[in-house]
Amino acid sequence: MKGAVVVTGAGSGMGRAVALSLLHKGRNVILVGRRPEALEETRALAPDPALALVASGDLGQVEGVEAVLARIGAQPLCGIIAAAGGQGDFKAGGSNAAAAEAAWLDALRKNLLTAILLIEAAMDRVENGGRIILIGSTAGLDGQGGPYATAKAALHGYGRDLARRTAPRQITVNTIAPGFVADTEFFDAGGYGDASQMVDGAAGQTLLRDVGRSVDIVSAVEWLLGEGGRWITGQTISVNGGTILMR
Repeated sequence: MKGAVVVTGAGSGMGRAVALSLLHKGRNVILVGRRPEALEETRALAPDPALALVASGDLGQVEGVEAVLARIGAQPLCGIIAAAGGQGDFKAGGSNAAAAEAAWLDALRKNLLTAILLIEAAMDRVENGGRIILIGSTAGLDGQGGPYATAKAALHGYGRDLARRTAPRQITVNTIAPGFVADTEFFDAGGYGDASQMVDGAAGQTLLRDVGRSVDIVSAVEWLLGEGGRWITGQTISVNGGTILMR
């Protein structure tokens, strides 16, 4: 396949790690996110910045998706990695209906609609045999995390439905559910303190007594994008060191 790979959330965290890994392998990558300056920083880190196209927009809004697609143009896509997301307030429930609505809609827009709106709008640009990978979370499996966990659980369900719909075109759809990944700013951004202070406790919850690194998620993405992922679709693949045991 000759198309580019779209990576959302490419301005930071796991999205940036995935995008840079693909760029180091000589892939054409479309860097998508809300902050153009962060995307340009990612592009500048590539060995050949000419392989990276920056397309900024808020994927939780229709207008943002349309802006991204206009930037991409008619370019065919061989893959979409939906890594955009955000923590928000883990325990937000709201003291009244208006507060609850704000907290839950924020989580759904950041962690569910950012994937759905872009994928549905871009599906006709994905080549037959393409790969779609959603970045979920173990929170979506064990339900710990309020609105965030619910949004991620819905994302997992969306992936299974999408896998059924895209199968006639040999497009695979899978979800990666990371556990605690220490080398991103995810927990810092959520206002829950320095991630380094949480490492020991998080490691103790795993069978391997270790936390994850971005490279662990990147490796899983590359496996699914490669020939090894040809016959895998509709799955939620936990990369969590044994925090949650899947069947």
